[in-house]
Amino acid sequence: MEKLQILLIMLVSAAGGLAVSGYILALILTPTESPLEVLSQLLTKGFPATFPFLVLFSSLLFLCTVLASMVGVIYFLVLPEMKNYYAAGNGNGKENTAIVLRTLKPEERCIVNVLDVHGGTYLQKYITKEAGLSRLKTHRVVAALSERGIVQVEKYGNTNQVSLAKWFHDGMHPVK
Repeated sequence: MEKLQILLIMLVSAAGGLAVSGYILALILTPTESPLEVLSQLLTKGFPATFPFLVLFSSLLFLCTVLASMVGVIYFLVLPEMKNYYAAGNGNGKENTAIVLRTLKPEERCIVNVLDVHGGTYLQKYITKEAGLSRLKTHRVVAALSERGIVQVEKYGNTNQVSLAKWFHDGMHPVK
């Protein structure tokens, strides 16, 4: 509801700005006639040929600016925006971890659980055995988790040492 109110305020202020600029333009260009008459003529008949090109250009530029502003407002306020779930110090690491856990595939969740049981760090060859996956499947799942920033992988001899990312591990076990 708050976004809709902001959108309406911005649209009303843009329309008001357009009306005020049109009124001032009518005052400047035809000081002898009533500004409301000039505005009504502009709205019904368009710009007369006697208006200088600069006035037409500046009016069109202002109108384009208002339209671009309204499109920007609609884009940023009405459309859903990306949330930064991993902002430092926001205090909801556990909620973020729960959200990420819900998006994991079963094999990914299995590997994350194996890592969690072993304190967040474990060798990939042991993860393969405990998760009951093939070496290739474990490698692919760990690579996918690494791309998403959920785990970090370091070479360790003939295998890899896989560690849960700090933000993820802290969310699973908040500091008390």
